[in-house]
Amino acid sequence: MITVYVHADGNLRRADFPADGHLPPGTVWIDLLTPTPEEERAVERALSIDAPTREEMQEIEFSSRIYREGNVSYMTVTVLYGSEGPRPDTTAVTFIRAPQTLVTLRYAEPNAFRSFPGRALRQPALCATGDAALLGLLDAIVDRAADILEKLGTDQDAVSKGIFAAEPGVKRPAGVLLEMAVRQLGRVEDLNTRMRDSLLSLGRVLIFLTQELLEQRSSEEALQRVKTLSRDTQSLAEHAAFLAQKSNFLLDATLGLINIEQTTIIKIFSVAATVFLPPTLIASIYGMNFGTMPELHWPFGYPIALAMMVLSAVLPYFYFRRRGWL
Repeated sequence: MITVYVHADGNLRRADFPADGHLPPGTVWIDLLTPTPEEERAVERALSIDAPTREEMQEIEFSSRIYREGNVSYMTVTVLYGSEGPRPDTTAVTFIRAPQTLVTLRYAEPNAFRSFPGRALRQPALCATGDAALLGLLDAIVDRAADILEKLGTDQDAVSKGIFAAEPGVKRPAGVLLEMAVRQLGRVEDLNTRMRDSLLSLGRVLIFLTQELLEQRSSEEALQRVKTLSRDTQSLAEHAAFLAQKSNFLLDATLGLINIEQTTIIKIFSVAATVFLPPTLIASIYGMNFGTMPELHWPFGYPIALAMMVLSAVLPYFYFRRRGWL
């Protein structure tokens, strides 16, 4: 699907891609969402560009994701999407910076691409030029990243309270609570890892874009916006690193508590085995039924054996309690 955004007479409007391939005057942004090969070739002919294939967008080499050909710059960013759903993922988004027009090539719909067009239609100045559209989209991506990291921090705090703070009036098995904590931490860390990957690619693009603007002697306002985005991206990357460290700490603490719980269970079984070992020994001796056993014909042999078994179980129990092992 191709969406064309045209800025004319101080207004921004959506338009369909013309069948003849001649873009209307004032075209500032062309958005390609999962384009067909025919749609991609039509945009390439209209702007004299060579858009990367989907396989090329997935490559991890810096030179394959950020480069320049003539007067056209190609910048691929990894963007997180679906963070609120059960299966969050990342997608590669390529920004093609042509002299007058921005082209975005993507195969998913991150939140920034849903929110920014609506804002731009209400505030046409946000998308007055191709560079303005580029900076606006990057700003929306950074804002969304900040929101996700804030949500991850909140989720981490909730897990931490669930692990270390007892909830009054709530009784549930510790094993269930700890298992839930491990699952929640796994989701938080998965999202955080994807976000760190996204911020890393975004930081590289902003460095490249800064060099581009300096070489082209762009406006001071554009340079200042890019510098602000770079600082925000760096601070978010540092915060993501902090969240990763905290996740590792919480995971280690959770696993430690699980080990303590398992050790306690094993200790109980060990104590129980020790307590019942003497009675079992006594019962085994007097259960052999040898004809020459002296106690075999005692009138009080049976109650004496029972008393010995009870006493041999009670004494170790109180000894363990006195030592604090129970």
